[in-house]
Amino acid sequence: MPLAGRDKKAVLALIEHAQPVYLLTRYPKRQVLDDKADVKRLQLGLEGMRAAAKALPSALKERHAMIPWNELAQEPDSDDLLWRRAKRIAPTVLRELIPLLEGEPEAAFFPRPEEPKNKSAAKKDAPKKAPAARASVARRSSNGAPSR
Repeated sequence: MPLAGRDKKAVLALIEHAQPVYLLTRYPKRQVLDDKADVKRLQLGLEGMRAAAKALPSALKERHAMIPWNELAQEPDSDDLLWRRAKRIAPTVLRELIPLLEGEPEAAFFPRPEEPKNKSAAKKDAPKKAPAARASVARRSSNGAPSR
């Protein structure tokens, strides 16, 4: 379903703020949280996402229920919570909302987060490792003489 002009503008604003947040979450947690400038960027990015989400119509929010809208609306009270929310919300916003803008020139430059892997499915699909080969040790037969 095509978006109205005002809705498209709000979605673009939300994605615009989600991009730097997502890119910061690609770095190790300690590296980002130890740098006050990066923490400030995360805070500003989430604030921008929060403001842009307020401009979205409720029907659009209902269609994209995978995005934790209520969690985005709350301001985190610690850096660790800020990190967890950024790590959880920004990729989901990008995955869910970028398809709405397919065909727009700006959409060509948006980062495309990978789908999260299901851990149980990943274990099933992983190739089974062969047991480690033992060092060549001469085995003894049951009567005590080395076997050949």
